[in-house]
Amino acid sequence: MNKQIVLDILTNILKSQGYGVKPRNTGGDSPMNLLNADRADSMVDLVVEKGGNITHIRCGQTEQDLRRFADAVRGSHDALFISDEITDLTGVFAGQRRVRTWDRDELETRIGKAILAEAEGTHYDFLGAAAGYEHGGYGSYGRDDRILMPESTETVAGAASAADSHDLLQLRCAPIMVDEKRAISTAKGFVSDIRKVVIEFVPFWNYKYAVDGYQQHKTKMVHISDHGSGAINALNKQKCGYIMEIRDQISVPCENYVIKSSVMAKEAAEKLILDDAITSNTKTMSFTSKSGDAIITEHRTVKPRPGDVNLDIELVYLPFWAVDGASSSIKINACDGSAVTEPIDDDIEFL
Repeated sequence: MNKQIVLDILTNILKSQGYGVKPRNTGGDSPMNLLNADRADSMVDLVVEKGGNITHIRCGQTEQDLRRFADAVRGSHDALFISDEITDLTGVFAGQRRVRTWDRDELETRIGKAILAEAEGTHYDFLGAAAGYEHGGYGSYGRDDRILMPESTETVAGAASAADSHDLLQLRCAPIMVDEKRAISTAKGFVSDIRKVVIEFVPFWNYKYAVDGYQQHKTKMVHISDHGSGAINALNKQKCGYIMEIRDQISVPCENYVIKSSVMAKEAAEKLILDDAITSNTKTMSFTSKSGDAIITEHRTVKPRPGDVNLDIELVYLPFWAVDGASSSIKINACDGSAVTEPIDDDIEFL
């Protein structure tokens, strides 16, 4: 869509409905100028006010556009992001940041309704309730569409709550990119008659190491150099790949959540990683030398010393949706939406 044409249409409709509209790069000391000039110019396209309520509007295309906009308007009364397409991931992110989203279909429907209402002399609140249903939402799946604790899969399909149960936890954690509705949809392929949905934060020892050392054999010096990374489940000691994206806090989109306590101590994790690093860099090397006319070949095992290994390790958390059915259960990775086929907690219960 042509951004400037869309903004011109929005401005005309909103002004006709009695909204005050300020384009970006306005500056000034008015109550509507909630952002500094730089942010207003680069992040916000329109600032709209009516009856003391202020809405910041951005027309963008990429996920990065949405993230920068969400950061700029954090804490504002209302924020709206408009794009040709709102994907599942961008919708979930928007929901966590409390940014409303309109895709192309939603925008077209609202514009049509506004024009028709003006022609008929009736009222239509352009920025109000969603065009196709009774309540507006945040993100693709809507904060108000958050699924609660249904007693059957039929209840799952239509359950909704108006309560805002988002808790902001100070927790080193991977971001939640899969919402409850999508997790339940995936879980239906594994369990029936869903009874309970809880989000679990599972601890992992996330680490990187670097090996840099020298071993001398007679007059020859051997350089040992390597690096590696990974994560160890702090509940059952299973290993997995390094957890790349970690944040200092997490917004929990569910009132039912559990933070699992680590079973594996940091010292035990460090020993396991150190032993693996030394083992993987242990080699048998051949050294040749001459003694008179004879050539002597020696075989020697070369490995790094513990002091040659520099280890960086921290405890982080991965979020999982735990979905319980009538007779079975399944966990869904809340980062990528995959069903977990191996135990992540070794059937250990925590109080």
